[in-house]
Amino acid sequence: MPLGLRSLVTINGITASLIEHAACKGIGRGTLLSRMRRMGTDDPLLLLQPATPSRKPKPSPSLKERIKYVLGTKAGKLATAKRLGDYASLIQTSP
Repeated sequence: MPLGLRSLVTINGITASLIEHAACKGIGRGTLLSRMRRMGTDDPLLLLQPATPSRKPKPSPSLKERIKYVLGTKAGKLATAKRLGDYASLIQTSP
């Protein structure tokens, strides 16, 4: 039987309408309707799952990696050349 927003469903022993279960999980009405169109309307647990799977946090790059990235860009090379006093030689060799 297809579910609607006002359909009563029992999840973890709590019987309430689907829209109330969604509100408790922080899912808005528009998001729920979108999921119902995309995934179908048969399984309330599928509709109320988190949008994205939880992921391990990515560690922030080290100082060495950040410097390597900045030096790989044109602006980074130019800024480094300015700091080192090579800016004048860059201007003279460029066409």
